[in-house]
Amino acid sequence: MWALALVILAAVAVAIAFVVGFSGLLANPVQSVNNDGTTTLHGTFEPYQCSAASCDGYIQAGARSVFVQFPQSCPEPARGATITVKGRPAPDLGSGSYRATSCA
Repeated sequence: MWALALVILAAVAVAIAFVVGFSGLLANPVQSVNNDGTTTLHGTFEPYQCSAASCDGYIQAGARSVFVQFPQSCPEPARGATITVKGRPAPDLGSGSYRATSCA
């Protein structure tokens, strides 16, 4: 009797782990494209190059990330902070790159 309950519990745990892991792989930092041409980006911030003048970094969600360049007046977001920011595509910075239109 106990063995059957443990098998059922293990199967449920594996199913939950599969769903959580699979959805994490499919997460996307690009949340939506707005009517004004901006894109809403949401995820965990990882700095690349930040100085007193500017800050560039990555916004990651699941297994995907995008590069973002903040305006010069913006303070550096904390490493690992979950942020939401609007930006415009910046193909001159590379594929999957955005210039933030406001601070995080």
